[in-house]
Amino acid sequence: MGKWRRRRWAVVAALTALGMAAGVLPAAAAAPAVAGGPDNELAAVQAYMGHLTHSPTELRRFLADLPKGGDLHHHLQGAVRAESLIGYAARDGKCVDVTTWVVAPNAGPCASGSRPARDAEEPGPFRRDVIRAWSMRDFVLPPDGDPGPGHDHFFDSFGKFGAAATGHDADMLAEAARASAKEHSGYLETLVTPAAGPLSRLVDRLHLQDPDAAHLDAFRSTLTADPGFEALVRQAATDTDRSVRDHRALLGCDRPAAPRACDVAIRFDYQVLRAQDPRDVFAQLILGFELVRRRLGGFVGVNMVQPEDAPIALRDYTSHMKMVGFLKARAPEVRVSLHAGELVKGLKGVDDRDLSFHINEAVEVAGADRIGHGVDLVHERDPEALTARMRRRHVLVEAPLISNAQILRVSGAAHPLRTYLDHGVPVAPATDDPGVSRTDLTDVYQRGVIEQGLTVTELRTLARASLDHAFVEGRDLWAEQDRYDTFARPCRDDTPDSHRRPGPSCRAFLATSPKAALQWRLEADWRDVAIRYAHG
Repeated sequence: MGKWRRRRWAVVAALTALGMAAGVLPAAAAAPAVAGGPDNELAAVQAYMGHLTHSPTELRRFLADLPKGGDLHHHLQGAVRAESLIGYAARDGKCVDVTTWVVAPNAGPCASGSRPARDAEEPGPFRRDVIRAWSMRDFVLPPDGDPGPGHDHFFDSFGKFGAAATGHDADMLAEAARASAKEHSGYLETLVTPAAGPLSRLVDRLHLQDPDAAHLDAFRSTLTADPGFEALVRQAATDTDRSVRDHRALLGCDRPAAPRACDVAIRFDYQVLRAQDPRDVFAQLILGFELVRRRLGGFVGVNMVQPEDAPIALRDYTSHMKMVGFLKARAPEVRVSLHAGELVKGLKGVDDRDLSFHINEAVEVAGADRIGHGVDLVHERDPEALTARMRRRHVLVEAPLISNAQILRVSGAAHPLRTYLDHGVPVAPATDDPGVSRTDLTDVYQRGVIEQGLTVTELRTLARASLDHAFVEGRDLWAEQDRYDTFARPCRDDTPDSHRRPGPSCRAFLATSPKAALQWRLEADWRDVAIRYAHG
């Protein structure tokens, strides 16, 4: 057993209060602690989970009950089920092409070869075909190991249902919050791109050209000096604030008995579309950095999205990393997560060189705080040095195990999750696009247990890491990042308990730090789970 794994087995932190799950614990929760304390309690929970491995249904039920911290890699538009998207399109009077399955951007009447989206609300072949086209439902990967079909079907779905999602951010946020609450995840960091169209038009009006590394500063100065840019910053923040307010109204968060979904903390990462012209990519990066730097619209981070193997994304990868690094050097407080290493051999246009440097440059050139996917680790230049650098710099890997399997055909022993963990790199499970994948965070946990052999202690560590590395504002509950053995000084003398309030200094600290409050809640939930299952 490696040093990192031994340390994680030895880590037993106090398990905290302000629990996410509503309701009264079963009577077993009131029983005295198992002899030996938290270590033995978790061992008992591990033994309980071990008895469930033969039953996927029972294992899923158990894993659904575990507190999961947060989901850090979550695309809002890909998070909702096709059934919901059909409902949005039907409500807006839109049409669906029966050959391409693309939603028309405007309301009907429907052109020849199209049908009203409301027809897909009724059970039958049309509804079934739309759901299949807009998601991975019933999709069967070919037996030859080619990643292309799964990759293409997954990414093509966004162009088909995109117009159905337009104008429905509040609806999608409400659905995502309900899903998070249902599986005991208290934090959601989701990806959106407001004002991208108007920003591109502003870039055109200013006659800005594709910048090279020597002209990034001039491009940025010209763009930010224009009054239209400030208007777009305000528009993006206002639109996102409105979506948050409206989704809470949809959930009924102002009611005395508000649903648990209202307790899910939601923040946003500005997602930059990397398959566009360099000038549009850099303009979006600048807008995202401004939103985060000024703490507007709930934006806490910046990311780059779209297929990493898209021709422009491959061609401009190093240039993109230099753009991020340029902005990061001028605003180091802005947190960055980058899709990096979402590549495998066999993808069209991807060669050995592409597989050798994407994660390295995301860390070294761009200065990323987190990495999404990181699947091509074994092909990177000097992966041992890379993981050592990631460990030292506390660069977390967001691991959407299910989308990795569906898009890239990487799973089981071929997935680098265990390698990252064994080398001390922090990891957090993630969903990516759960609506398209037809999955949730519990499914990701289940795959981690079955294919990666994750233990209960490791699952708790991953949940802790998700909040430790979340970009949500506030100080960390833990005294040291990635070490879960000592709380920060204000809470150092407190033992989390869902039935007792912390002391005055800890209480004051939690009131000023949304991040620490989320972590405290996670610890309380884990303590309750450990007691319940250890004595159940």
